[in-house]
Amino acid sequence: MCGKTSFKIFEESMNPIFILCAFAHLGVVHGYWHLAWEDQFDGANLADRWDFDTGCSGFGNNELQCYTNNRRENANQQGGILTITARKEWWGDGVHGDKQFTSTRMKTKANWLHGKFEIRARLPKGKHLWPAIWMMPARSEYGDWPRSGEIDIMEYRFLKNLGQLPNQDQGTLHFGQAWNNKGQVGSGERNFPVDFSQDFHTFGLDWSPWQIQWILDGAVFHTETLQKNFWPGLYTKNGQPFDKNFYLIINLAVGGSFFGNEPFDPKEADSWAKNTLEVDWVKKWEWR
Repeated sequence: MCGKTSFKIFEESMNPIFILCAFAHLGVVHGYWHLAWEDQFDGANLADRWDFDTGCSGFGNNELQCYTNNRRENANQQGGILTITARKEWWGDGVHGDKQFTSTRMKTKANWLHGKFEIRARLPKGKHLWPAIWMMPARSEYGDWPRSGEIDIMEYRFLKNLGQLPNQDQGTLHFGQAWNNKGQVGSGERNFPVDFSQDFHTFGLDWSPWQIQWILDGAVFHTETLQKNFWPGLYTKNGQPFDKNFYLIINLAVGGSFFGNEPFDPKEADSWAKNTLEVDWVKKWEWR
């Protein structure tokens, strides 16, 4: 863990060779972060790096939007920024009926085991908007959800009636036997002295074989150990199911079970302050 002292410096884009030499001279470094994958959203075809989930099924959460397939009105690149827009418009998939909103859910074609993930983003602001940056297993080797796990890097909700404001973030691990018999651990909703819809912030996850840390703007705000059995009788080793490859997902949902019993009238979308999730870049680092 001695390399931890150099993480913040490296993140500030200083010369990594200089950092290695400096810390090696002090005798405290055994490796460095290597940039293994990134998307700067500089206009390249999104479909080269991302797949798109589509449809109006509610995606297990009773969500109110249809996800569309790489549609410019919902996912657009301009000036090095990816903008995902939740739009109030009727849409249907021919199976689940029409819905009054559209948006985008995109996932990396690549998948990884361990590493540091950083996503610089500015979040939406409006009742029942639900942006999320999260990870799902590349293969369900322990069974269907939640058996094979889920890693939530960031999710955020705006619940007007409950008084929650856009200064909250949370990270969560999901696991367990079945959708109605599952466990979760994580940070819970945490308050920060910022409005995430006003400025860009870097949401991060440092995932090693021993622990998972959630990071905001370079500072760790929660840690979960992987040196335990998350569900005895289902998993046979410590750290399962978070010992397999996962891919990254970015999406903006409207409504759903994340908002509990708070009512939402689609007309309330007319007063959304900001219906976009903007992403400056996504980076995946590996420790060498």
